[in-house]
Formats: sequence, C-alpha cells, structure tokens
Amino acid sequence: MDKPNNRSEDTYSTNNARIILTDEPNSYIASAKERMYDVAKKFSYDVENSISLNDFSQIFKTATIWVKLRPRKLSNFAEVVNERTTPGKVYVRFSDMSVLSHVKDVLREHRLKIVAIENNLIECNTPRPKDNDIEMAIQKIKILGSSARNAIALVKADSMQRLQAALKNEYITAKEVKVGLEGVEKAEQKFKLILTFMGLEAEKKIGRQYFKYENDEAREIHRKMIRLLKRDGHFEA
Repeated sequence: MDKPNNRSEDTYSTNNARIILTDEPNSYIASAKERMYDVAKKFSYDVENSISLNDFSQIFKTATIWVKLRPRKLSNFAEVVNERTTPGKVYVRFSDMSVLSHVKDVLREHRLKIVAIENNLIECNTPRPKDNDIEMAIQKIKILGSSARNAIALVKADSMQRLQAALKNEYITAKEVKVGLEGVEKAEQKFKLILTFMGLEAEKKIGRQYFKYENDEAREIHRKMIRLLKRDGHFEA
C-alpha cells in the first residue's frame, strides 16, 4: 500500500474499512497522523498474515516416505495449493499416484476430509478449529492490538516533544504549539478507536459464534464505529 500524502485513503482487508486522512496544514499534526496511519496499516497486515486457524500449508514438510529404498520428503511429491485454499477448503496437488496413500495418511492425521480427487488434485474440507486454537488466536490479536496502541502513544509523545522543541527554538509560536498539541491528541484518540474496531472485527471473524465482548465499553465502541462506517463508508482521521 502506498504511503498517504495529505488526503489519502486505504482499504484494510481485515475489516474492509477505509481510513481517509484529511488535509492538514499543520505539518506536525500531518506527520503524526501519517505515522499513526502506518501503525494501523501494520496492525492490519499483521492480523491478516500472522494469525491463522488451521494452517495446513506445511503438513507434508515433516512426512518421510520410502522411494526405491531411499527416504524422501513427502513434500517433494505433494503440496498444498495455497492460491486455491480457502477458510473451509484445502486443495492438495500430488505428482504421482504411488504416493497417494501416504498423502491420504497425512490428510487424515490433520483431520482433513477428502471430498474429491481429480487430475492429481485433492479437494478437502477443513475441520472445525479447536477451542484452544481459537482462544490463542484471539489472544494474539489482543497482543498485537496492545502493541499498536502503545506505538500510537509513542508517536503522540514524540510529536509533542517536537512541538515543544520547535517552540523553544522559536520556529513556531505558542499558539501554533497549542493547535498542534490538540490536533495530535485528537488524532491519537481517533486511531485508538479505529484500532479497537479493527481488533474486534478480527476477533469476531475468527471466533465466529464463540465471539464475545470483554466489557460493555468494547461493545459500545464497536457499535459506534459500525454506525460511522455505515453512514460514511470510511473512517476519517
């Protein structure tokens, strides 16, 4: 994704929400908002790419079979077709019918139910995730969210230090510092709300019917942000 410049927008696959940075004449506020935006973008990427239930991409890597009296890795003959795999489906491509029984053994071991086999391609249904796997994934989202909020707070603190230093060196006036401090504070509040929304959406996606709010405040923030998104089609910061 491209870095925002003055007025920009981006789409997060985590929750399909856009964040639009509005025009900001104050360079200190604009810089803080862009850095906070980068934190939100990284959080979205981390949630989308580092948290997965039922990751079957490496299931053949540790399996060994004997071919012509020599040990060989099953991954040399079979692989998960990642580009076709979805949350409910896994597709496996194998190179030779002689290894099919071994491939089936690995699939059974990982509770993958074979639906069809055609042209050296196996279609499987994925099992329901275990409760502890769901809980661990949700906890990881919470940890990532906490780290992101801390990063936002650090951006705020650094921006305020820069404003104070600029005042001390007489680059800007006390009035400009006040405007800058208020703008950075407002940006921090908005991005923390956005991060909370993104985290709850990710937890809801993974937890599905087992999802629950930690407290009433989280429920109210989530509902408020959903109303804003429905009304405006994006979040503005």
